[in-house]
Amino acid sequence: MKLELLVVLPLLLLYQVVLSQNVLLDEDFENQSFPVGWTQITNASDGGWIVGSDATLTSEYWDIAPHGNFIATNDDACDCDKSMDYLIMPVLDFSASTVIALQFQSYFDGASLFGGTEVATIEYSLDNGATWTILTTIAGTDDGSWDTQVIDLSMLAGAENVLLAFHYFDDENWLFGWAIDDVLVYEPEGLDISLVSVEVPTVVTAPNNITITGTVINNGLNEINTFDVTWSIGETNYSTTISGIAIPALGTYTFSHPATLELVASGSFELSVTVSNVNAMPSDLVEANNYWSQNIQVLVYGQLLVDGFDREYIYYHPGTAPEQCPLIFVFHGYTGTAEGIMDYSEFNDVADEFGFAVCYPQGTEDSFGNTFFNVGYAFQDGETVDDIAYVQSLSEHFHMNYSLSTHNIFATGLSNGGDMCYMLACQAAEMFKGVAPVAGAILQDIMDDCNPVNEVSIFEIHGTADDVTYYDGDPENLDDWGAYPSVPDNISFWTNLFGLTNVESEHLPDSNSNDGSTVLAEKHSLTGSCSEVWLYTVEGGGHDWPGAFGNMDIHASTEIWHFFDQLCDVPLHTAIPIKTTSRSLLKIVDIMGRETVAAKHKILFYVYTDGTIERKIILD
Repeated sequence: MKLELLVVLPLLLLYQVVLSQNVLLDEDFENQSFPVGWTQITNASDGGWIVGSDATLTSEYWDIAPHGNFIATNDDACDCDKSMDYLIMPVLDFSASTVIALQFQSYFDGASLFGGTEVATIEYSLDNGATWTILTTIAGTDDGSWDTQVIDLSMLAGAENVLLAFHYFDDENWLFGWAIDDVLVYEPEGLDISLVSVEVPTVVTAPNNITITGTVINNGLNEINTFDVTWSIGETNYSTTISGIAIPALGTYTFSHPATLELVASGSFELSVTVSNVNAMPSDLVEANNYWSQNIQVLVYGQLLVDGFDREYIYYHPGTAPEQCPLIFVFHGYTGTAEGIMDYSEFNDVADEFGFAVCYPQGTEDSFGNTFFNVGYAFQDGETVDDIAYVQSLSEHFHMNYSLSTHNIFATGLSNGGDMCYMLACQAAEMFKGVAPVAGAILQDIMDDCNPVNEVSIFEIHGTADDVTYYDGDPENLDDWGAYPSVPDNISFWTNLFGLTNVESEHLPDSNSNDGSTVLAEKHSLTGSCSEVWLYTVEGGGHDWPGAFGNMDIHASTEIWHFFDQLCDVPLHTAIPIKTTSRSLLKIVDIMGRETVAAKHKILFYVYTDGTIERKIILD
């Protein structure tokens, strides 16, 4: 498992309007319609450049990061002719200008696919669009982030009838696209430094020492000869002075801060970088563009010796997490990796928002060389690795080293990881309050022997068109994974086991009509009981993790956390120890304390004359 940085990306300052400069054009596309005065040329069947948000303009293979409303041309969505996609600004008059700049926010990968490479250029025309000349070519970043572009237009000074255009070219291939926002054309004035980029890792492994580097641009007319750079985390600040330089108007300078950032444990940290004291002046024209901040997630890539195996895992403990915070185990699917499910599930981001810790266990390799968690598949007969012991050892290890709740422990996972959740709910119920399998199933032999010491709440998310873990089950073991019931029969098993008689059902909003699926939510409960069983049936959905791929009406990881978070504490977790005195049965009560008779597949409490109580589940 890799121990280096997961992601090392240039993280660029969000757009700031240069209010103190002489602004010639300013467009933020927040009007939600094609801007007045702008025009476009396109051969594309989808309309070319379209104004919208990330929710409406993204596509299956090209995810656009949120940025309010913006304008984009998306070749992935249509695979149409994007060779002539020109987005043209209104006519500009530079006849009285000497120094001119174009600034905008850009989201462009510059990717290659099937032998083609997409190209993004800034072009100009001085003959009303009859001919176009390339001014500059935009470098793609493919980092999942918007970046700031500043282009020197001074070569056009003196021209009075100027058209500027953003030209996207798909190389006559099926590629991705280009998104633009916050377009500004201005004449620089006075003294103005802008911090346009800081290169730090967004995700690192601990321990690590990070050198903070960044780039500033001179947005003003006055030459910059000195400035201070300060980075801070919390109350800790480190400053340095950059001197002996000469940055001309619209020139750039890359700095490196001498104080390194030392990261020694898992957590999340807000890093801030500020430039100040430009040319020893207390302030410059625009203070808003002197500041940058970014959250850094610090992960622990660890190993634990369990039953003679060196077991690997990734652990993340956000800085936002309170004392005694919950812990969620997230299990990858068959052939998958801990790193893979960490990336697509985005559970670290959910953990940052809601304050819980996450562990991503790594499965071992089976005899076919594929990673897996051992739930007893038919074709893996003979595998002996004990993944329940592994999870128990992980839990003990984390509780010894971090402030974690002992009763708010949960598990989720995809496919084989979802199957693992069901096995834990049956065979390690003393550890878990709830599990949330996604596209998972309970093997029939695990169900037949399922006798949990505690009720573990269940939340299954499953597509009706799942072609791996069938919604209708495989009771005859035709696929050699092992026999397993249909999803409805699986849910009925748990609701009957827990005696849940209340049910609520609703169709969730179809917020993304392009994903070919909708979600039906069914929630089973019992008045006075803490146990719940939920099923989200993704009608038309496949073997997917909703929100990452497949259905986009829900974000599975967020839904799973909300399910876990709303669960109450189970009132009785273990049976009261049996005394060795003579006794006789006084009565049998259910989980609500109501007197009843012995029945199969229900948790019942046997009350004896000596005051002892036994908890029983009769399966046969």
